[in-house]
Order: sequence, then C-alpha cells, then structure tokens
Amino acid sequence: MEISIIGGHLKVMKKICLAFCFLLVAFCLYFSGHAYAYIKGELLTVIYGEEETSGSFNQPQSIYVDQSKGKIYIIDTLNNRIISYDRNYKFISQFSAEGKLNLPVSMLKDKKGHLILTNKGEGSVLIIYLKEKIIKPLDFSKVFPRPVPSYLAMDKNGRLYVIDEAYKRILIFSDDYKFLGEIKEPQAAGFSDIKCVENRIYALDTLLKKVFVYDYQGHLTCSLEFKSLSFPVSLAVDKSGYLYILDAHEGKVYLFKDHEIIGEIGKKGWKEGKLYYPGHISIDNKNTLYVVDTGNNRIEVFKIK
Repeated sequence: MEISIIGGHLKVMKKICLAFCFLLVAFCLYFSGHAYAYIKGELLTVIYGEEETSGSFNQPQSIYVDQSKGKIYIIDTLNNRIISYDRNYKFISQFSAEGKLNLPVSMLKDKKGHLILTNKGEGSVLIIYLKEKIIKPLDFSKVFPRPVPSYLAMDKNGRLYVIDEAYKRILIFSDDYKFLGEIKEPQAAGFSDIKCVENRIYALDTLLKKVFVYDYQGHLTCSLEFKSLSFPVSLAVDKSGYLYILDAHEGKVYLFKDHEIIGEIGKKGWKEGKLYYPGHISIDNKNTLYVVDTGNNRIEVFKIK
C-alpha cells in the first residue's frame, strides 16, 4: 500500500516538474523574442524651424550630421534651402545657394568642406565651394543613360556614391569627382537610400524590403530581407554595426541585429515622439538618432538606450 502511494506521489511530482520546465522554456522564448522592449529611444528634442530665424520647415527630406564640426544640416526641400544647427540644436544659418536650389533632397560635406547636394528639381548634383563662392554641377557627361540622381553617400576615402532612381544603379565618383563606374544590382527593384559605414556600402530597396551590402569595390557581400516591414524608406548603421530601418507607413524606426528586431522607436501619429510618414534617418557616433519627420514638418532627435 505504501509503495503505491509513493509511486503516485512520484508521478505527481514528475508532472509538476515537466509543467515547470515547459513554463520556463516558454518564458525564455517569449522574452528572447521580445528583447527589443529593452532597447528604446529617449526623445531629446524636436526641431520645428524657428519663426524668428529660419521659419517653419516644408516637407524636409533628409538630414546630414557633420560630427567633426558638431553641426547638423536639414534639407528643407519645398523651401529650397539648407538650414544648419549647432550641437545644442540652436539655429546657425540658412543657405539657398543664391536661389539656385530647386527641390534639394540630399546633402553631405567632403573632407575639404565642400557641400555636395542633389538638386532634384534640376536633375543635377551640385558641388558648392563655400569659400570660393563657386557652384559646379557634378559631371554626368560620361554616364549613360543620363541619371536621375537622388540620395548621396561618401566613404572614408572620399568616394561619392549617387543613387540613380531612373536606372536602378549606384554611380561612383572619385574624391575629385571623376566618374569611376557603377553598381548595378540585378536582384534589386531600385534603391531608396544609401549609407557608407566602415568598409561597407548599405543600399536599401524599398519595394523588395531588402538591404544590399557591398564592399568598396562594388562587390555584393550579402543581402538582408525584412518581410515584416511595411514600407522601408531609409536606413542607418551605428558604431556597433546594428541596422536601423525607417518604416514610413508604420511611423517607426526598427533596430535590427541580423534579422532580429531588438528595438523600436516611435509610433505613427502627430504628438511629439510620434512620426507621420517620416522620410529619412541618420545616427551619429554617440548613438543619437535623427529622424526627419516629413509629414509633421519637423526633426525628432532620440538618444538610443
């Protein structure tokens, strides 16, 4: 009689242990799949454009962070101007290239301090020599067919990369702006954003929801697909190699480690901290994330934690 009672207790204990193990495994799987809840973005500030200085933004399309000078440049597209702010987000100046800007969408600075700017309304890329007060167009005479330039990137060697919206390619120019060649990707539907980080070129394909990664020789090293996204429009890569992708339709920035979501910033809406059809992102080496909140005509700045 005692043996049967002990045997019954053992069976009960075995079932309890199995149930506990099952719950422990489920708990671990749940929180490993939701690790992104622990990586967040703290809203630092919101830049609207100051009425007494620059005036409100009108459909800004991108932002350039000059980390060496501690400045940020906002490409205020429908106002046909570039607006600069200091590291404390205080207005410095605005620039319209003497009225020559026509729907600017992307900008960067080279090692010599020259501005390189896509003038979409003219279908050109301008090289602006600030000290000399000279503006020259980037020479497309050796590029066939003639491109429709959009977003820009520059690698650590000073080579310039220009997305050609019309022919689904990336044009490459030397540090003295001579045409070197192009990257054509047969797997891509077209590129919407480009960033150079370390020795890699990251190019985003919105329609295929893919990021194509190339070395500086233009060789494809890998491609990453993100089927869970709705409409990815911009990307950034931080100093740890983590990938940030801006989803315009969701109003969110997703942070990826490989294919796993480990963080998200924002939510669709109008209040500060939310995003309404945002268009572009950039991140600096201090993990400060800049989001061009195009639909709300503002810039939101987040600290990644």
